[in-house]
Amino acid sequence: MSQLYASLFYQNEVTEIFSDRALVSYMIEAEVALAKAQAQVGVIPESAAIAISNIASTALDQLDFDALAVATGLAGNIAIPFVKQLTAIVKQNDEDAARYVHWGATSQDILDTACILQCRAAMTHVEALIHQCYRTALAQAEQYRSQVMIGRTWLQQGLPITLGHKLARWASAFRRDLARIDAMKARVFTAQLGGAVGSLASLQAQGTAVVQAFAAQLQLSVPSCTWHGERDRIVEVASVLAIVTGSLGKMARDWSLMMQTEIAEVFEPAAKGRGGSSTMPHKRNPVAAASVLAAANRVPVLMSSLYQSMVQEHERSLGGWHAEWLALPEIFQLCAGALERTLEVLQGMQVNAENMQRNLECTQGLIMAEAVMMALAPHLGRLQAHHVVEAACKTAVEKGVHLKEVMTELDQVKAYFSAVQISEIFKPESYLGNIQDQIDAVLQEAKGEAK
Repeated sequence: MSQLYASLFYQNEVTEIFSDRALVSYMIEAEVALAKAQAQVGVIPESAAIAISNIASTALDQLDFDALAVATGLAGNIAIPFVKQLTAIVKQNDEDAARYVHWGATSQDILDTACILQCRAAMTHVEALIHQCYRTALAQAEQYRSQVMIGRTWLQQGLPITLGHKLARWASAFRRDLARIDAMKARVFTAQLGGAVGSLASLQAQGTAVVQAFAAQLQLSVPSCTWHGERDRIVEVASVLAIVTGSLGKMARDWSLMMQTEIAEVFEPAAKGRGGSSTMPHKRNPVAAASVLAAANRVPVLMSSLYQSMVQEHERSLGGWHAEWLALPEIFQLCAGALERTLEVLQGMQVNAENMQRNLECTQGLIMAEAVMMALAPHLGRLQAHHVVEAACKTAVEKGVHLKEVMTELDQVKAYFSAVQISEIFKPESYLGNIQDQIDAVLQEAKGEAK
């Protein structure tokens, strides 16, 4: 990603976690954990593990990243030249300990484990952002629970809802995101150590004990078996991020449509230099929505690559594994960036209640046609009530008058309702169904989790 665009689409901390330097630091962490685990089991001398651990603490600054970049292109992955450089660094300090660097492991063991460590670290930031979005959406749902606005279906005006209801639905989506992340952690954050073909034959009878100790060193789950060729863990974590990003895209689509000039119900936070146009001084563009929607557009394409990469050959693959290195970091970065932009909007969203009221009235009562029909139905029957209201709607449109005016003059209506009662039926706030119950349920769920 160009640095010119990073601030628009990415999030700093997650971007740093997937930087070259961070990747190598996680690889060093995996190598140190491997040495400690093997020393614990008795595979290598404890003195060698101590030396590797001590030297590795400064190895990151001694590695030649330019040489790594060149050698990676020749070797096919970064682990091969990395292990050579790390071994040489250890050898400069302890020649005997250098013999035990990367003992019994294969390149994919180190890279997969480093990837899982990256995912775990990045997920803490993603979770934190989701929590912030969740709490902010809950607060906004409470604040705007009674702010009536029009609900829209198929991009057309439907029936009245409240802004709080829309925000409660968003909050509920954030809660489900958090539940998905929590549910997958034990499965996904799992160590990888299998050796050349997954058998750990190089460690003979001590392979299982080393895997268990290795996972414990890194505080990762212990795999029941090697997963070099089974990439469901990588796809699962990415899939959850894709769901999060898709939900954010839905929210961004909503608030960007609500920012349209003719609608003007909500606005992204205002700031100097934000949302302007190079040619039109009057513009206030939904720039955060553009960023989130771009992520929601891009992530499914990247997910396609990961899904295709699941089809791998035998014990370790050619190409499929490599494709993950490009797709997974970007999915994480786009998701985190979209969350950050969404949080900014939720925290600083500007609401125009007057325009919400104006939009409720712009059809001259037609949005209350169902309410009128349901009020008449017990007296006329649902189908007959539908016919009466449908005809009244056509008359109101033809004459350019309010539907209430037409309904008030109908004998079928006057027989059962006074003018005051009809006015009550036409109040949008009188036809909100169980919206307040739904908002209460979402808020109550959050209170239950906080205990």
